Amino acid sequence: MPPISLGDTFLKRFFIVIIALTFVGCSVITLSYNRLPIVAAYQLDSIFDLTDQQSSLARKELDNWLSWHRTTHLPQYANKLKSYEKLIIQDLTPQQFCKEIDVIRIFVDEAVVQFLPALVPIAKTLTPKQIENWNKYQLKNDEEFMINFGLGRKGEIINERRLEKAIDRAEMFYGTLSVEQKEWIAKRLEKSAFKAELVLPERKRRHNEAVAAVNLIQKGAQPLQTLKNVWKNNQQSPDPKYANYSEQMLKDGCAQLSELHNRTTPEQRLKAAQKLQGYANDFQSLIKP
Repeated sequence: MPPISLGDTFLKRFFIVIIALTFVGCSVITLSYNRLPIVAAYQLDSIFDLTDQQSSLARKELDNWLSWHRTTHLPQYANKLKSYEKLIIQDLTPQQFCKEIDVIRIFVDEAVVQFLPALVPIAKTLTPKQIENWNKYQLKNDEEFMINFGLGRKGEIINERRLEKAIDRAEMFYGTLSVEQKEWIAKRLEKSAFKAELVLPERKRRHNEAVAAVNLIQKGAQPLQTLKNVWKNNQQSPDPKYANYSEQMLKDGCAQLSELHNRTTPEQRLKAAQKLQGYANDFQSLIKP
């Protein structure tokens, strides 16, 4: 479920600190969380090359977002993680993984909707040069996406970078994997429903829609609702073929997570439970500034 193109990679990196680190991150969250507005403003600047005024207006909204998130979402994250500690030591079905992914989707949706006001002053004032910077940024990230997740250099179904990333994510959670577990991941990825060449056109569609939304806003369209429409079409693509493919990817991803988890040892599951406990403690400690 990639985030919206405004900015596509930026929001992905921003929310990985507060969402994905729940599963594959590290204790750096305790150091990063309070700096999220600064990190977000810096990332936005790297995309658009913002003016001081644009940065200042966005930063104000980002500070508001962090205050909302701290009091509203962090307690929910901590509670959810405590329930995961008990689940993770058991075998888990694809349906259980998909159920929890739906929970995360709700968290992300709520967080993005609260975050969008920070993008309004930028969308209203982006210059043609800044939009050109944005287009170049997106093109570079699309190229990196294909390098990391497309076919291998010799046409292999799974390239080395994708396999390395998959193993790294698993080991950050479960600890060191056995040779057999790594070999299983390689074989399972070959059967994955995910195909980078099918995702790339959707990434481009999302970016083009976001650029078009900026043009609409600058011509007088209601800013916040226009951005919400972009986000809505990100969650559920208006292309029925891609929407169906996205659902297939989700189901296959849940199956893959279940199959990997059910191949882990009791020791690896205990390590995962300890990770979750650490994340829960981190979130709990951050509730009060």
